[in-house]
Amino acid sequence: MSVKINGKKLHLTTFEVPTNGKNIRRCLVAQKQFAEANLTIKRVDVKDDESVVKSLEAQIKLIDTYIEFLEPVLGLSAAQVEKVQNSDFDDVVEFTNEVIAKVLKVDSSKSDDDK
Repeated sequence: MSVKINGKKLHLTTFEVPTNGKNIRRCLVAQKQFAEANLTIKRVDVKDDESVVKSLEAQIKLIDTYIEFLEPVLGLSAAQVEKVQNSDFDDVVEFTNEVIAKVLKVDSSKSDDDK
């Protein structure tokens, strides 16, 4: 099975993404990497130079992880990767979260209805 992802927000086309084990694993690995980076960033001690450097490294890795995730999952060309890299980062994060939610079949509307 596959899901359709509208890439309009990042000036891309619509993608057909297989919901196979390979892509599910990619989604879970990306989520883990996002969580690890966010934890490092959140725990920064601005009075400790080493902690600040680790936080900056985590921020760089976080940005790289989005591209490293989207490129193979969507089968992006070099020109499309360039578009993603030049897009507003908040849009990239939102788009990536949408891709992950659709591949993992997470229905965010259900959580809103339960409240």
